[in-house]
Amino acid sequence: MTFVQWNCRGLRNKRIWLQLPPFSTSQFWIFQETFFNPDDQLRNSNMTFFYSHRQNRSGGGLLTSIPKTAAGRIIPSLFSEDTNLEILATEIYFNNYKFIIVNLYAPQGFDIQQVKSFFESFSIPVIIFGDFILRHPMWGSNTSTSLSKSFVD
Repeated sequence: MTFVQWNCRGLRNKRIWLQLPPFSTSQFWIFQETFFNPDDQLRNSNMTFFYSHRQNRSGGGLLTSIPKTAAGRIIPSLFSEDTNLEILATEIYFNNYKFIIVNLYAPQGFDIQQVKSFFESFSIPVIIFGDFILRHPMWGSNTSTSLSKSFVD
């Protein structure tokens, strides 16, 4: 399986890029900050798209795409729409594997315990992608915060 994760900071004017590697050669796309509205849609005969749109303000937005040969469904989350956390969990069945892709965007941090409880509620493997806006030496940064340290733990 091949995956590409990207904080695209607006996807409307970058759609042409999706025809080039690594996008054209990846089976799964996990994008943050699409800036899509509910009316915006991507079209690709080989992929199925799942969207999450930021409520009540501009920006944000998540997209997870899977091959047409896979089955998928969005798993509802109980996170408040008032939070800065955007989360799109998609259960996938592909090539006899069942797993969950969690697409997460947290521009101003998040409650680690709440997110951890959400992840631990699943009984099948979970792959977490996203833009957490965290800095930590483990990821090449010279600094870290208490939130990033807690996330690493």
